[in-house]
Amino acid sequence: MPDFKYKAIDSSGKTSSGVLSASDKKTAAAMLASLQLSPITLKPVSESESSLNAEASSSAENGIRKGGGENVALALVKKLHQLCGSGGMPVSDALKALSQRSLDKRIKKISRELYKDLSEGKMLANALEKYPDTFDPCMTHLVEAGESTANLSFVFENIINYINARKTLRQTIISALAYPIFLCLLASAVVLLFLFFMLPKIKSMMANMGAGENLPIKMMNAIGEILTTGVPVLAAIAAIVFIALKFYRKTDDGLQRTDAAFLKIPVLGKIIFDSDICRFSNLASTLFASGVNTTETFRLSEKSLKNAQMRSRFQSFRTAVNDGAPISAALQRFNLLESEDIDVISVGERTGNLVNGFAEINKSHTESLNKRIKIGTAALGGVALGTAFLLVFIFAMGIVLSILGLSQSIIAR
Repeated sequence: MPDFKYKAIDSSGKTSSGVLSASDKKTAAAMLASLQLSPITLKPVSESESSLNAEASSSAENGIRKGGGENVALALVKKLHQLCGSGGMPVSDALKALSQRSLDKRIKKISRELYKDLSEGKMLANALEKYPDTFDPCMTHLVEAGESTANLSFVFENIINYINARKTLRQTIISALAYPIFLCLLASAVVLLFLFFMLPKIKSMMANMGAGENLPIKMMNAIGEILTTGVPVLAAIAAIVFIALKFYRKTDDGLQRTDAAFLKIPVLGKIIFDSDICRFSNLASTLFASGVNTTETFRLSEKSLKNAQMRSRFQSFRTAVNDGAPISAALQRFNLLESEDIDVISVGERTGNLVNGFAEINKSHTESLNKRIKIGTAALGGVALGTAFLLVFIFAMGIVLSILGLSQSIIAR
């Protein structure tokens, strides 16, 4: 049965669009009339479009979909920026072109599904929300703002920068921890080899020769006990606590309490705080630059906050701003920004330039976040290296002193 693409208007004047299957155009018009819709346009869908819609429908219905992750998001947004920005194509046409011509199967698949959603009258932001593993709330809210202000090209560019910055930060963390982790694994392999292969033989030889166990050997025995008994017990306790905490966080009170506790943890709390402020300020700056009003900007920015305690403070901040309070005063009142940041926002309010104010806050907190993460990873790396070298030193001393003890026993005989 052929498909017909329509755009229609209802009795209240609201327009809608989509695709329906009917034996002919007359039957399709009758089906629209039965839905109390007056067709504006009604035309057969080409075979290529029909196959796109059919494949997208079979791949996923209105639930959560798998999109392929951050790399797919970056590649797709770059293509859309090229086609919709420089090329001047509408988003739906750009997605249709990508679904037919892209050489990347993942881009082709997600473009086909997004095009299907758009052809049914959905907004791009709503369609992207079905791929939480690929497009996080910051991206979808930016797209929503871009659609409302007809400024998607600027939004696509901002999303590209956002993803690239996040990938750079992740690579920095991985690079900083890679070498210490490698040394720890190497040291662990040496320790296990000594504990379960060499140590029993050394102890047996020393017992046969009548030599006593030296201090490093006793320390190695203790380490062996910890690794074979203590670590599994601690792992089991940690797993139980983790599962209990996960269930507790499913309640509103539990989520608020645990997130508030996380903010108070040294180093980690500041990292969580800076991360949320970076997301909020970056989104607010972009939305203001796109021409979105203050109420809508803060409504969308609130959704970018991941810490429940921060989100609760922001809700109170939004209420105060909607009641007429100055933005800088409300931010200070609910402890969302530090004094230096409040001064920046205050200047932005007086000069009518909140875009630069929030952009400056995003820049300063991004630098602070990077600095804290580097300090944290350096400290963690230092502890890991120190532990690895200490274990190797203890075991090396144990081997050397054991050999000396055996030599003295042999000479004594």
